[in-house]
Amino acid sequence: MTKNIFITAKPGIGKTTLIREITLPYLERIGGFYTEEIREKNKRKGFVLKTFSGQEGIMALKGFRSEHKLNKYGIDMKVIEGIGVNSLLEAVEKKDIVVIDEIGTMECISQLFNESVVKCLNSEKRILATIRYNSQPFSDEIKKMSNTKTLVLTRENYPDIKTELQKWLGK
Repeated sequence: MTKNIFITAKPGIGKTTLIREITLPYLERIGGFYTEEIREKNKRKGFVLKTFSGQEGIMALKGFRSEHKLNKYGIDMKVIEGIGVNSLLEAVEKKDIVVIDEIGTMECISQLFNESVVKCLNSEKRILATIRYNSQPFSDEIKKMSNTKTLVLTRENYPDIKTELQKWLGK
C-alpha cells in the first residue's frame, strides 16, 4: 500500500473540496489542516488555515502588512508556523493519518513548515496532501520520495480519484 499520497491540480479544480469530502468519515483518525479561500464579492481576498481539531487563523490576506509576501498577499507566518506546523506535529504523534492542504508556495516560504512536512513524510504515519501543480524545488523533491504517489486531479477524473482515496483512507 502507498504510504503518502499527493493530490495536485491546476488552481480551482477542487483539491480542498475533495479533501473535505473524503476526510469527513475519518475525523477521529486524522489530523493536520486544510485551507479555505476568503472571498468578498466573488473575489479572493485571502486564505484561512483550519485544523481538524478546530483551530483556525488567517494565513494570508491581500493588503496584510508582513515581511513575507506573495504577490498581493501578506503572509502571517505565525499562523503557518504556529497553528499549521503544530497541527502536523500533533497529528504525527496522535493520529493515524496526517492531512496537509496544501504544500504550496505560501506555506513553503517557512523553513519550519518544510522541515515539519519532511518529518511527517518520514514518519510511519500515512500522509494525504495537496501539493502545488507547478514546479518548485521543495515540492518537486518530495514528490520523488519513495512510497509516495502523486495523483493529478482533473474535473473528468474527480470521481475516480475520490473513490481511490476513500478506499485508501478506509484501510
